[in-house]
Amino acid sequence: MASATVFIKKHRMKLIFWLLLALGLIIRIILVPHFASGDLLIYQEWGTKFWELGTRNYYFSEVLWKYTPPNYPPLASLLFGGSYWLFEHKFWFAQLHNLIKIPPAFFIRYFYEHGYILLLKLPSFLADLGLGVIVYNLVLKFTRNPKTALVALAVFVLNPVTIFVSSIWGQTDSLVSFFGMMAFLLLLSKKQFLSLPFLFISLYLKPSWAIFAPLYLFLILHNRIKIKKLLFGASVAFAIFLIATYPFSGNDIFGFTVKLFNERLQIAVKADTVASVSAFNFHSLFLRIDRDFSSTKLLGISAKTIGSLTYIFLNIFTFLFIAKQKDKLLGLITGIFVIGFGSFLFLTGMLERYFFVGFAPLIILLFTYPKILVYGLLINFVVMANMIWSFFRRKYDEVDRPFTNNNFSLIRVLSLVGLISWASILKHLKVFKR
Repeated sequence: MASATVFIKKHRMKLIFWLLLALGLIIRIILVPHFASGDLLIYQEWGTKFWELGTRNYYFSEVLWKYTPPNYPPLASLLFGGSYWLFEHKFWFAQLHNLIKIPPAFFIRYFYEHGYILLLKLPSFLADLGLGVIVYNLVLKFTRNPKTALVALAVFVLNPVTIFVSSIWGQTDSLVSFFGMMAFLLLLSKKQFLSLPFLFISLYLKPSWAIFAPLYLFLILHNRIKIKKLLFGASVAFAIFLIATYPFSGNDIFGFTVKLFNERLQIAVKADTVASVSAFNFHSLFLRIDRDFSSTKLLGISAKTIGSLTYIFLNIFTFLFIAKQKDKLLGLITGIFVIGFGSFLFLTGMLERYFFVGFAPLIILLFTYPKILVYGLLINFVVMANMIWSFFRRKYDEVDRPFTNNNFSLIRVLSLVGLISWASILKHLKVFKR
């Protein structure tokens, strides 16, 4: 008993670290059976049709889809198809249980009923934990305070926002962001040759991190990354592209890729998108969410032009900010937050969850600069309210009406709070100071 007490005291911080990760995973798994709607039903159909149609016919089959034809890149489709294949071979768990009594019987019953949904969500669960570890390590590096780093880890993995995105909604944003974050962190490490492969994986799951392309190119030039490392990384990324694409394309990989991009990956893109699809941002402050188009003018300038000009402006000032920083890593995290959240707030056609590219950097900054904590918590509250409204609005009028009544008054107020909080953080961090 005494030795156990000594062990716990000696390794208390490590135990708390692993307990937080375990608790985050358990909470997500518990919620799996309770929410299976929206995009998750689409992923389920894609995973099933992956095997019914075969990979060659998967993207361009004439079959009538219940929801929508697949419009995610091949790497995501392989993930959905793999989830279905694993679920179809669930009898392995029963056989293993008969041999060694592992896994326990209650898990087998759970898996037989909810296993497919669990497998679809599991990569995002693990990515949440991976992002949590990144948050912990960076806060520890910046503050040199293990307790602060543990609190930051808890705030990320136990945050209603991250739990909602991956466990309730079942989205892949955390998985995409994990590889995106790793790509940028590797660019500033001794393993720079791995950066491009990680970035490609992120983009070939879902191109959410494409908004950081200018920042990525700037970092390559600013840090004078060696050509041979870039070429090696590009070669690995190209190999991943070939391996992931070939099952769908056959020998005509490039012809298939062009057709896929033109006919499927842009399937949701309209000639004139709405200013804000479902995001509480700059455009929903002045225009009607999911109604007014990006061509709508504010003070004689279209919403789309305002968004594009602001995006360019943010990139330029972020480059200047990073160039002045002595701590390149902290400058990078700040830059990802500025551009990530800034794009969510100002670019047109934004969905409610597109903020996620900048969410882990936000948590890191909150615990590195405690004075911005209030603004960060306000942003956390706004994006959570945004997701609750977006997820439940079509199913429950009692959720939708408080947000949309009185000419979208509540949405406009929350949009203003989010915008002011983001701007206040930038002011405190002196992003625009020359």
